[in-house]
Amino acid sequence: MTINTLKKTAYTIKGWFGSARFYFTVTTIFFILAIVFFTWRVWETLSIRQPIDPEIWGQFGDFFGGTFGVFLSLLSVMLVVWTFKTQNRTAETQKFNDLFFELLHLYQSEVKDLCGQSEKIINVEEIPEKDSVKVTKEHISYDNKDFFDEEKWKVQKKYKNQKSFEKNRIRSVSYYMLFYIENRSKIAAYFRTLYRIFELIDKSNLITGSQRKEYAKIMRAQLTESELFFLRYNSMTAYGEQFVEYINRYHILKHLPAFELLEFKDWWEDMNRLERESVNILYYFICDALKDLFNISNSNESYKVNILPQENTKYQISLSLFNRSDFSINIEKNILMPNMANEYRGLDKLDDKRIQQLLDCFIKEIFLYSNYNQFNKAAEIETYSSPIITKGSVVKINSGIKNIKGNPLKYLYE
Repeated sequence: MTINTLKKTAYTIKGWFGSARFYFTVTTIFFILAIVFFTWRVWETLSIRQPIDPEIWGQFGDFFGGTFGVFLSLLSVMLVVWTFKTQNRTAETQKFNDLFFELLHLYQSEVKDLCGQSEKIINVEEIPEKDSVKVTKEHISYDNKDFFDEEKWKVQKKYKNQKSFEKNRIRSVSYYMLFYIENRSKIAAYFRTLYRIFELIDKSNLITGSQRKEYAKIMRAQLTESELFFLRYNSMTAYGEQFVEYINRYHILKHLPAFELLEFKDWWEDMNRLERESVNILYYFICDALKDLFNISNSNESYKVNILPQENTKYQISLSLFNRSDFSINIEKNILMPNMANEYRGLDKLDDKRIQQLLDCFIKEIFLYSNYNQFNKAAEIETYSSPIITKGSVVKINSGIKNIKGNPLKYLYE
């Protein structure tokens, strides 16, 4: 038996002995045993054929009244204890609520401030004759606009992608740092408040485990996709690495559109808004189906699920999982069929090799990068893809990942 198992057992026993249910059960058992013991002792003298013996029935009445009176007294004490505990829990929950919503209002206030007026230094020019510098500032107003949406668009526009996905991941952090330096005075306070809220949820002893998840969902619902975009990159730096634990535990980046990340610009740069969104939807459905796949699969078994429209479509997409340690995405494309599904518009912009490369990166994002390499050991992970096969009008494309030691792949989902 492990230490964690012993702790859970101890907490269970402690909770049982400290509950009203325990005292009620013990009192009821004691009451029943007392009745049985008394009737067993006098049973031989009880008979419906004989006249009632006032002495015996008087003793029974005294016994029953005394026992039942003790039972009622204990029950009253239990109700008082239960009421006190309930009131105490309510007060503790209210105390947590007050602090949580105070921080939530602070967070909302900081977001509102970010969406107000600001100035940015766009140029610094030396003036030797005056031994000084000339600072040129740009006045920016985010009124009726979202600060994070605007800044995300600017970062995406400035970003210059490379052909290597891994190099792009490193490069994207440096572009994020330019944004961070420009907005440090406000954005640092924003991230500290956000971190403090999830720290409160995680470490408070005033709420239960299920309540933690509910409060985390409330906070998670406040975050826009653009906020998640910057939170993702902030947590890849030394300034936000402590946030990673909470991001993984409470699935904070669950609704982040992964295809909008800078490292995917090599694919979405030439796509319009609808085509980009279609690939985001495709990524979402892959993750959602993968969750179902992990829920139903067992070791030493192979499972396969299909995603999105499967009839009269140009693309047939399926996911396969074997032994919980080998996962692959498989696409069959019929080049003679027109694409009638909006979810596949983005794929039409890519050739077969580019589609396979995109699947490779999607898989790395799902199993490695989305959880900051915290779930699967990089030394045990191997990605693979089979040669693209064309048979008649059908093109088969696949990409996969496996644990070379046969250990189960770990996937972040909820």
